[in-house]
Amino acid sequence: MFFLLPQAELKTKNGEVISIKDGDTLILKDKRDKLYKVRLADIDAPEIRQPFGRPAKRLLEDLALKKIVRVNYTQVDKYDRLIGEVFLPDGKMLNEEALKAGLAWHYRVKSPHSTYLEKMEYKAWKKKLGLWVQEKPIPPWEFRRESRVPSPPTNADNMDYDLILTYGIIGYPKTRIYQWPACKDYAKNPKNYIHFGNLLDAETLGYRASRGCDIN
Repeated sequence: MFFLLPQAELKTKNGEVISIKDGDTLILKDKRDKLYKVRLADIDAPEIRQPFGRPAKRLLEDLALKKIVRVNYTQVDKYDRLIGEVFLPDGKMLNEEALKAGLAWHYRVKSPHSTYLEKMEYKAWKKKLGLWVQEKPIPPWEFRRESRVPSPPTNADNMDYDLILTYGIIGYPKTRIYQWPACKDYAKNPKNYIHFGNLLDAETLGYRASRGCDIN
């Protein structure tokens, strides 16, 4: 994933949370009154139209609305969203609080996966908190999935963070070959593969496209 790239520089933005869009997206205003859209990294909350979508939004409102927060981020996606970790005035991380409350999934798009976040999600599931009271909750990335797989973005500037799993850009560490669903030899069971957000990330990490892929 792009979080592993050597040129990914950690940046910080401070400001007041003036609006909450949903359970993983908020609007930040800095001292110069400039607005930033922030997408919480490593989690994926239910969409508003899904069960627990509104409770997930209310949690962020209760914890962060009208408060001064710090955002640590390394990436900006195609919608100019800062993809990062949001720290509350008391030092707690908003991303983690959503997981603890059972109002978000651990969005496993970073390689290697965070065992800490995985355990946090597991504890919420074990206690049947939030969305985990449902017998078969639908992950938001499945809820958002379209019938047509979108074309893989060439770089981070035209990547939608919410669609990383939908893009299906995967690489096999042993062969250092990557592919996406349109490739003729796309892996049907991509176990032990890692996900990439865009083609440039794969190339930067030393992966090369499969011969079954049309890169034109």
